Amino acid sequence: MEVMRSADRPRRPGPAEWFTGAVEMLPIVAPGALLVTFQPGARTAWHTHPRGQTLHVVTGVARVGRADGTTAELEPGDAVTFAPGERHWHGATSAAPMAHVALAEPDEHGEPTYWAEHVSDAEYGA
Repeated sequence: MEVMRSADRPRRPGPAEWFTGAVEMLPIVAPGALLVTFQPGARTAWHTHPRGQTLHVVTGVARVGRADGTTAELEPGDAVTFAPGERHWHGATSAAPMAHVALAEPDEHGEPTYWAEHVSDAEYGA
């Protein structure tokens, strides 16, 4: 048995180039796995994943959006998958914080995510 304490893994704030609002990322032991905590109104920028992504909501309510304008809200225990190359965003609602486990396998160059522009307030509120 090997115990890995969260205090021994570097928590880091979500970079302003990738996120709007306050976000904290905690690596999980598996490669490409993060526990991501969003404060109210915080969200990712538009992005894609070369091999897709799965999100599993742990606490709060998540908002997710796709390039076609479709949005959804997910509650704890809900999960969503995005296909390889599917342009999307995700974050907390404006009312409460949210945390999800994010799983994305890196491509052959070690890149799990390709980042684009920030999500506008209009896109987030749609």
